[in-house]
Amino acid sequence: RVTFQSDTSSLEYPVLSVEEILEDDSSDTFNKLLHTFLNKNAISGVQPKTLAIVKDKESLVLKEHIVKTWGDEFPYLAENEFFCLKALSLAGIEIPKIHLSKNGRFLLVEKFIYKDDNSLWGFEEIISLMNKNRDQKYSGSYEQVAKVVYNFSTNKRRSMEQFFKTIVMNYLLKNGDAHLKNFGLLYSDDFSEIKFAPAYDVVNTVVYMHKDKPALTLNGKKLWWSKKALLKFSQKHCYISKTQSEKYYDDCFEALNRAIGNLEIYVEENEYFKNIGKKMLDTWKLSLLESDMKELDNELIKSWKKD
Repeated sequence: RVTFQSDTSSLEYPVLSVEEILEDDSSDTFNKLLHTFLNKNAISGVQPKTLAIVKDKESLVLKEHIVKTWGDEFPYLAENEFFCLKALSLAGIEIPKIHLSKNGRFLLVEKFIYKDDNSLWGFEEIISLMNKNRDQKYSGSYEQVAKVVYNFSTNKRRSMEQFFKTIVMNYLLKNGDAHLKNFGLLYSDDFSEIKFAPAYDVVNTVVYMHKDKPALTLNGKKLWWSKKALLKFSQKHCYISKTQSEKYYDDCFEALNRAIGNLEIYVEENEYFKNIGKKMLDTWKLSLLESDMKELDNELIKSWKKD
């Protein structure tokens, strides 16, 4: 691992608590965080986000968190990502520790590099392991990602299970932004342990771009493939048996069912989220039909436009 020092290394940053950030999730708070930690910010992506140093309430250890919010282009993106990540967790997929703020404006994500003993994991994005630059993040296939994960991971069975489930959930949740920078590997200092990193940056993109497609190809095409195609992918490229592939898919299918129930309650209790929430529910329920949908139903899209 590379370490370095700079002129900013001696700067002292204010110590915040999770509760402070979650209770006051105004635009002013985000701007203050952004400027306070400006020297530490180097996070890419279209979503407004900033780093913050937060004290863990239980261990009192300082940990870096990512604070995400949203703008007019992608409204309620924090809640969108929160419910998508929670759905992955229901499927048995590792996710970072996350919190949704009081008014749904912030998603607070703890960086997943911290071990239980407070030492650090190394982290590498799949795009780097494929020797590509950030401009090529939409260039590639899920088959290629599977190969990288399999070749580098030490506990291959566990890593391929986590990877395959993440792919299935991206398809079921309709996340069209699962590109090469949104998968990664964690590794120990001596490389004795290398594993698939917790899932991150998972959102339902179809609610904002009705005809959005998967970020990378599978079977040579960017389509919302059905269960049958995903099971074939699992067996051929993730080296998972037919029986286990079906079990993992069923885990994801059931997780989506439960996630729909959780989101329906939230939409009922939060009227302001009804428009985006209903669209998320519509797409998720369509996923449960298990049909090989090449694009969303035209009547569904028309109903969204009326709303």
